[in-house]
Amino acid sequence: MNRAASWIAALTPAFVLGCSGGDASSAGSLAVGGDTSVGGAPNTGGTSSTRGSMTGGGTTSAGGLPSTGGALATGGANSTGGSSTAGGAPSTGGSKSTGGATSTGNSGPPMGWASWNSFAGTITYSIIKAQADAFVSSGLKAAGYQYVNIDEGWWQGTRDSSGNITTIASDWPGGMQAIADYIHGLGLKAGIYTDAGKDGCGYYYPTGRPAAPGSGSEGHYDQDFLQFSKWGFDFVKVDWCGGNSEGLDSKTAYTAISTSIQKATAQTGRPMVLSVCNWGNQSPWNWAPSISTMWRTSGDIIYYGGTADMNRVLPNFDSAQHPTAQSPGHYNDPDMLIVGMTGFSLAQNRTHMALWAISGAPLLAGNKLDSMSTDTKSVLTNSEVIAIDQDPLAQQGVKVADTGGLQVYSRVLSGTNRRAVLLLNRTTSAATITARFADLGLGATATVRNVWTATDLGSRTTSYAVSVPTYDSVLLIVTGG
Repeated sequence: MNRAASWIAALTPAFVLGCSGGDASSAGSLAVGGDTSVGGAPNTGGTSSTRGSMTGGGTTSAGGLPSTGGALATGGANSTGGSSTAGGAPSTGGSKSTGGATSTGNSGPPMGWASWNSFAGTITYSIIKAQADAFVSSGLKAAGYQYVNIDEGWWQGTRDSSGNITTIASDWPGGMQAIADYIHGLGLKAGIYTDAGKDGCGYYYPTGRPAAPGSGSEGHYDQDFLQFSKWGFDFVKVDWCGGNSEGLDSKTAYTAISTSIQKATAQTGRPMVLSVCNWGNQSPWNWAPSISTMWRTSGDIIYYGGTADMNRVLPNFDSAQHPTAQSPGHYNDPDMLIVGMTGFSLAQNRTHMALWAISGAPLLAGNKLDSMSTDTKSVLTNSEVIAIDQDPLAQQGVKVADTGGLQVYSRVLSGTNRRAVLLLNRTTSAATITARFADLGLGATATVRNVWTATDLGSRTTSYAVSVPTYDSVLLIVTGG
């Protein structure tokens, strides 16, 4: 949870970054629309606590959108992930997991929904139940989404005399096992949240509830992850607010967590996906592939209560470009989706979804599922885009051309001579972008299909060119002849 600002009591909407929490910027606060980072001390009252910049390393990508207020930080080393070889660098990926990383149940990166972006810390059984019901009725389940992830706010840091986590009975009647059971009853999988430190993000940056001391798992790793597994949870996101404040070493802490998950699975027989959420600090792409399914590569994509903004989407996309770290079962995570949230048009929702798909990133929706529009649903459930994201090769797309912000990304897909290609216009005016087949690692002729319009464009020779509106994109499937 990258929380740069939090719940502003009673009258003022909250603006909080959501890993759900963590660093705001590698070079000053990332302010959009007037949000200002002014502090860092824990808030003990449940009103607003805002946060200064945190280390993330790296600079913003050339060609990023102009900032509307504050530095545009990528929240992690802005690596191109190595050289951009024609058609996409083959991913040799991180090593296979021996610890917490387990199969997601899909052939590709995890797909689901997480509560933070829309509800922050105000979640209860009834809220999660309503979203889980809408998850099914909206068609997300049928489209391949699986996880209903309960983010920060479910637990106020309380334990019994034996050190076992306790929750507020009126918020969670029947305890956390009851909501996990309900989610499973819908044919879905359940996710939960904690922090690697002693005090979690709910203590340092309370958002919707009073500050929650003790809301992290440090000192209780074996106990807590076994409890999560016994309750029936299939996915756990582990944040870094406490770990960061305590100066913990990321690799050491998350390796211990992965080992605890492995122990829990050995006792219960229930695999549990580990989502490392340390905001790209200490370069998790270099060590997390061997211990987890997914690892955050940057700060949060939106402040809670704020509006969707490409000035945050693009830096998060850029920070996730580490293709050699990615392999089947192990994925760079540029954060939850903000498709369908206030501030985005249909075209922007499509570009956001396409960026995550070309990356092979986890797809965790964050909008309110019980009130989403038909357009939002059409973006989230587009079968061709999902197929790109979930391609079993798990190779991350790479940038193969860039002419002053007119960019071409290519992702090698399974099958013979198949590429997903994203034409991205980061300039201030519409422009023609050309995908040269040689840059894609293909021969002189290829067939082209526009994914969003579901239109076959026929056979082309040497290249395909199309006008792309400002700050927009075109997503293609190109198949060599």
